[in-house]
Amino acid sequence: MAGSSQKKRAKLDKSQSDGKPPPAKAQKTAAKATASSSAVRKSKPAKAKAKATATAGQPVEKLPDEIAIPALVTNQSAKETFLISAGTYERLLYGIEGRFADGQLTLKPQFIIPAHTGCIKAVSAGGRFLASGSTDECIKLYDLKKRVELGSLHEHKGTITSLFFHGRSHLLSASEDGAICIFRTKDWEPLKVLRGHKGAVSSIAIHPSGKLALSVSQDRTIIIWNLLTGQRASRSKTPQPGEIVAWSPSGSSYIIGYATEIQIYKVGQSEPTATVFSKQRIMAAIVAEYKGKVYVLAGCQDKRVYIFSLEGKELGSIMCHDNRIKGISSVDVTFPDESVHTVVATISSDGWIKAWKLDDMIEHVLSAAAEEDNNIEPLAAYNADVRLTCVVASNNIFS
Repeated sequence: MAGSSQKKRAKLDKSQSDGKPPPAKAQKTAAKATASSSAVRKSKPAKAKAKATATAGQPVEKLPDEIAIPALVTNQSAKETFLISAGTYERLLYGIEGRFADGQLTLKPQFIIPAHTGCIKAVSAGGRFLASGSTDECIKLYDLKKRVELGSLHEHKGTITSLFFHGRSHLLSASEDGAICIFRTKDWEPLKVLRGHKGAVSSIAIHPSGKLALSVSQDRTIIIWNLLTGQRASRSKTPQPGEIVAWSPSGSSYIIGYATEIQIYKVGQSEPTATVFSKQRIMAAIVAEYKGKVYVLAGCQDKRVYIFSLEGKELGSIMCHDNRIKGISSVDVTFPDESVHTVVATISSDGWIKAWKLDDMIEHVLSAAAEEDNNIEPLAAYNADVRLTCVVASNNIFS
């Protein structure tokens, strides 16, 4: 790969402070968590350390076949427990475990780490690995199974804006520097730098097959990347700067989110099949499936999650928080009766983390009760008492 002679090993950041310590309350919480046996312990860098990518301005080379990202054969099976990982303005990384006890879901902290020297802007989980990105321009890596910090990746020259794992094998990262990096989790080798955007990359998403990726940018473009060749497949203009991009679980459709609207696409079609217009600022969005149908869930500034059909029809909304919603994610979970359901995790600016049953959310907006604004209760809630910024829900590997 170009610039291999300039590669350097990633170093484990020993200093976690930029001279502005977190609020006393956050420091106290972090101290308690890191002292507990369940907290993720820092360690020396992993045996296989990351190396720097080619410097800006160097040409993008073709991705060799032997390091092409493989397709996922099967999805990871749902477990009885799950993990909600959330980043904060206070530079803390939270890990909240969801577990059923006597039939009731509980949310309890597994770890609280002073992870960065800047605000955490992105977080992603893939199998045993957890990654967080920050305004400090670095990506922190953790092995959740061994409960150790692996080190840091310093490939970008700007705020990390988006992280996305493909299964357990690869990690994609995006930044305000306009670049997208592909890392191999086996040794955290930076395999490729994708350059195509002229502005900050806002969001990235990998197709469930692992063969394609989408990225949207402040330069008002969306790029479809062929991950088998490491080349740009297509580049299209968007009506405004894109902020969110997400695939449906089956990979048959995807969405592009803007400040107050969402465009819905079907694979193979260049024009959106539907456009959703919102009166509220859209902060986060996901695509979920329930009983064979696809729905778009959008968390907005008015504290509600709005639910739309794939045809763009607004089905209703649920008041989920007392402050603006900052993030939304989902994971399949095995319930006590052995049935599998999708759990939706939402976070708000006031520090609340809540878990919802997708079944309840969809059935509610489809029922007459939604017209009376009788909102449902979450399965469980946890108050982190900090300013939350981003979230990802994943199968729990602690148990």
